[in-house]
Amino acid sequence: MKTLLFALTGLVALAPLMRLSGLAADAAAADKQIDAVLDRYIEAMGGRAAIEKVTTRIIKASFEGPGMPAALDWTQYAKAPNKQLAEIDIAGMGKMLDGFDGQIAWSKNPFAGLRLKEGDELAKQKRDAEFYRDLHLRTVYTNLTYKGTEKVNGADVSVLEAKPSAEALERWYFDATNGLLVRQDSEFNTAEGRMKLHMLFSDHRVVGGIKYPHLMRIRTDIPGQPGAEFSIKVKEIKHNEAIDDSKFAKPGA
Repeated sequence: MKTLLFALTGLVALAPLMRLSGLAADAAAADKQIDAVLDRYIEAMGGRAAIEKVTTRIIKASFEGPGMPAALDWTQYAKAPNKQLAEIDIAGMGKMLDGFDGQIAWSKNPFAGLRLKEGDELAKQKRDAEFYRDLHLRTVYTNLTYKGTEKVNGADVSVLEAKPSAEALERWYFDATNGLLVRQDSEFNTAEGRMKLHMLFSDHRVVGGIKYPHLMRIRTDIPGQPGAEFSIKVKEIKHNEAIDDSKFAKPGA
């Protein structure tokens, strides 16, 4: 009986270690799955070497949304390591600008003037402006987790998730067949309330050795406001054009 009691006592003492061992094994398997998804994604884009050859990028596209009688010109400028500017040209009214100069995130438009971003909104724009973010998702999002598989438009996808802060959430959906990113969902706080941002990526084409989506469908939802849907159709992508840092600087009010 004493031998049996001793054995049972030993098992009870070992139980926490057994659970920890199981958790460690699960975590290691999840880490391998994350690495496999990200490695496949980078390879599908064109490979690390091709991506690292690019130091600036200019994307020209048409922008369509609710209440617009015609598509607007949309341009995004990006420069390594972490500068970004998007502008929408509204004929007869001016430009809507949204930029990050490496430290300050800001927006300016003909209707509301200049606004500086803070909190989650600033943090998200800082992450999004990381020029080589796709290569460094593991370090940009330190708590990246594998969430299994789901369906996007009927296709199997692998899902990764991160919680950059207590109030922010990011989810990426990678096509299980070709490895490309086909959807991204974001939730974060803004000056207007909690933003839910849903983006679908399709029509991937190779430009300069890198595969980019040429159609992006976007939906935004903020409490108390009607949801809005937009589309961005890429017309041209240029690499390594000279872009002065002043392009990204916060403008005057």
